[in-house]
Amino acid sequence: MRARSHCALGALLTATIILASLPALTIAQSPPARMEPPVRTFLEHHAEIARLAPTGRVAAVSQLVLRRDVGEITLERGQIFLLSPVGGRTVGAFFRGTGRFRFAPLDPVERAQLQRFADAPALDAPLTEAILLFTDSTGDQIERLPFGAAAVPDDIAGLVNDLVRSLSGEHQGSLDGDVMEPLINPDNRGFFLAHIRRTRGDPVLFQVNPTLAEAVRLLRPVNRREWGRNWAVVSSAPAESRMATETRTWRYVDRLEVSSYVLDVRLSERLDANLAMTATATLTLVPVTTVGPWLRFTLDPELDVDSARWGSGEPAFPFKADDETDLWLRMPSAAPPGDTLRVAVFYHGTAIDRYGEFFYVDPASSWFPRNAEGERLSLFDITYHSPFQYPLVSTGERVDSSRAERVVNTRWVTQAPIPHATFNLGLFRARRFENPGAPVLDVFMSDDAHRILRRDLASRGILLLEQSNMSEVVAADISNSLAIFQSLYGEPPFQRFTVTEIPYSEGVSFPGMIHLSWGTFSNTSTDGFDQFFRAHEAAHQWWGNAIRAATYRDAWLSEGLATHSALVYLQTVKRRNDDYYRFLDRFRTEILALTRRGGPISIGYRNATPDAPSGYQHIVYGKGAWVLHMLRVLMLDLSTLRSDRFNEMLRDYYGTFRGGEASTLDFRAILERHAGVPMGWFFDQWVHGTHIPTYRVSWRSEAAEGGRFRVHLTVRQENVPEDFRMPVLVAVDLGDRRTARFRIEVHGGQTEYASPLLPAEPRSLTFNEFQSVLAEVRMER
Repeated sequence: MRARSHCALGALLTATIILASLPALTIAQSPPARMEPPVRTFLEHHAEIARLAPTGRVAAVSQLVLRRDVGEITLERGQIFLLSPVGGRTVGAFFRGTGRFRFAPLDPVERAQLQRFADAPALDAPLTEAILLFTDSTGDQIERLPFGAAAVPDDIAGLVNDLVRSLSGEHQGSLDGDVMEPLINPDNRGFFLAHIRRTRGDPVLFQVNPTLAEAVRLLRPVNRREWGRNWAVVSSAPAESRMATETRTWRYVDRLEVSSYVLDVRLSERLDANLAMTATATLTLVPVTTVGPWLRFTLDPELDVDSARWGSGEPAFPFKADDETDLWLRMPSAAPPGDTLRVAVFYHGTAIDRYGEFFYVDPASSWFPRNAEGERLSLFDITYHSPFQYPLVSTGERVDSSRAERVVNTRWVTQAPIPHATFNLGLFRARRFENPGAPVLDVFMSDDAHRILRRDLASRGILLLEQSNMSEVVAADISNSLAIFQSLYGEPPFQRFTVTEIPYSEGVSFPGMIHLSWGTFSNTSTDGFDQFFRAHEAAHQWWGNAIRAATYRDAWLSEGLATHSALVYLQTVKRRNDDYYRFLDRFRTEILALTRRGGPISIGYRNATPDAPSGYQHIVYGKGAWVLHMLRVLMLDLSTLRSDRFNEMLRDYYGTFRGGEASTLDFRAILERHAGVPMGWFFDQWVHGTHIPTYRVSWRSEAAEGGRFRVHLTVRQENVPEDFRMPVLVAVDLGDRRTARFRIEVHGGQTEYASPLLPAEPRSLTFNEFQSVLAEVRMER
C-alpha cells in the first residue's frame, strides 16, 4: 500500500498555477485579508512534528511546577530549550537539569497496578531530563521565562527525534493518532505529554489527553518486535474532574457521531484468486463537540484510499500511511456541535485472501472507515456486488437481490443502529433449521473447502479426520443453546440468526450473525470444548449484543457471562456436572499461573501485557466466569439446590438493560436488589482485586447430647489481605444419602467454626463444595 497525499498536493499545485497566471494588477487589487491560505497537507504537518528540534531559544529554570491532574513535574534547576513550532504554535520543550516527577493515582485499582510496576502505589522519582509536548497551558507557563539565544547541546535533537520515532510507525506519515490529533488541530486544547528520564529505572511517559475517556495515563517502554508498539499502559484513569462521573465509552470521548453509513462494495476475483475490494463509503457525520479540521478514522492496513470529498464537492484531502490503520480527512474548517456533514470516501485493496476454497474475511476488521473520535452506534445501508458463485451474507436484513451476468447484487439494511457491520462469503451451502421453541437458523458451511483441504493435507501425508453432517451438528448446538438461554434470560434480540464458517481459530458474534471457526465445523471434540465454544458465541447475542459493556472495564459482563452461559449449557445438555467443573478447574489453573503478573478483571484488555500475553483471556473470560459461578453458589437455595434466585437476577439484568449498555455498577445494583444485601465487598475482592485465597482446613466431630454430633473446623486463610472474607460452602456426609450443608464465613488469618447439632455422626466433610470459592484448598489432619 502507498501513502496517499496526491489529491492534496494536486490541489496545491493547481492553486499555485492559477495564482501565477493572474496579471500582476489583479493580484495587487486583491486585499491580502481576503486571500485564503493554501490547505496544508497532512504530510506537511507530520514533517513539522518529525523534525522537532531545539530552536536555540534557551532559558534558565528554577522550581517551575507543572501540575497536571494526578501528576506533577517539578523542574527544580536547569535549562529549558524550546522546540520548533508546529502549525505556528509552540508545542514542545526539552528540560535538562534536576527535577522530580510525582504520580499518585486516586483509583485503588490503578494504585495496585502501579504497585506491580514500581513496587509502590505512587511514584516519586528524581529526574534528569524531560521532553514535553503540549497544547494546554504549558506553553504559556514556559513563555514567561526569560528566554535568550544560547548554544544547544548536540545530543538534544537526537533525543527528541528518538521520542517521536518511538511514537511512530515504520512508514512515512505514521504517528500515534492520540498524539497527532491534538498537535494538528488548533482548537484541540488540554493535551500534555512528558517523556521522563528518571535517575533510576526506565523512562516513563506521562500523558493527559482529554479526547480519551481515560485521559490520564502512565506508560512504560516495551519491545516493539514482541508487542507491536513501543509503549504499554501501566495506569489509566479518567481526569480527576471526571472521577465522580461514570465513564460510558471504551476508548474515546464522544466528539463525533457517524449516524449512518451508505456502503457500495464491489468484490472481484484477481488472477491470484484473492478477492479485491473497490468501495465507496458515504458517511453522515454529526459533531458532538467542536471537531476538526482534521478528522481521524480507521481503515484496514490492506486498503488504500483513492480520494474523498465532502457533500459540497470540496476535497477532503485523505491521508493514510502504509500498513497503518489511521485515516485522516480534512474538513474545510472546524465543525461546531449539531452540524451535519456528509463525506464520501473512495478506496480499494486486497481485502480478502484465499487459501483453497476458504476466504479470509476478518469479521472484526475495519473494512469501512470507522470512527476514531467517538463510539456511538450507526445505521448501515450496504450494497454488495460479488461473484455469483460465492454466496454472501451480511449484517442487516437483505432487502434486494439481483444478478447481472456473473455478479450478484445484494442490499442489506440494518433496522437499528449497531456498533459494527460484518459480512462473509465463500463456496457456501446454505441450510435452514427451524426447531420448535428456538429462533430460525441459516447455517453457511463450505463442504468444498473442507474436501479440498483434506485432499491438500493428504498430499503432504497429513490425515485430517472430519465428521459428517457437521452443519446439522453445529446447528443443533446453536439452536439448543439459544433455546436454553431464551428460557433462562428472556427473548433474544432476533428471531432469525445467520451462522457462518470462518477460516480462523476464533468465533465472533454480531447482532443476528454468528461466525464460528472452521475447526468446529470439522468435528466435535470429546472433551466438550466445541459445544462450549458454540454456546459461548450464541450467548453473546444476550451478553455483548443485546446488552453492550459500557466500557472496556466492563468487558467481563460480556465475556464472563457468555463463558458462564456456555458452562450452564454443557451442564444442561449433558445432564451432569463433569465438564462444568472441569472447565472451571482449567480456568483456575490458568488464573493461578497469573497471580503475580495478572491484574484485576476491571482493567479489561490491559490484562494482556508483554509479561502475560494471554492475560485478557484468562482473567476476563475465565475469572469472569468464576465470579458468576461464585455468585450462583452464593445465591443457591441449600434446601432445594436450585439456582432460581440467581437466574431471576440475570433475567432482571437482561430485561432492564436490553438494547442498551451496562456497567459493573449497573450489574451490582441488580444483584444487590435480588441478594438483599450490599455486595460492594464482593466486587472489591473479585472484580477489582487480584488475590486468590488458600484455605488450610482441619476438622473433627464430637459427640453431643441426645446421640447428636457437632463438627468443629479450623480454617487458616493465606495469600490474601487480613480483611478478605468469603462465605464457603461446607457439606457433611451423614450416611444413608443424607447431607448437611452450611456456609462458613472465612475471614482473617484463622476462622474457628462449630456447626449446628447434627442427627448422625459425620462420615466425611467436603470443604468448598460445588467449588463455591475460587481458591486452593489444603485439607490437614
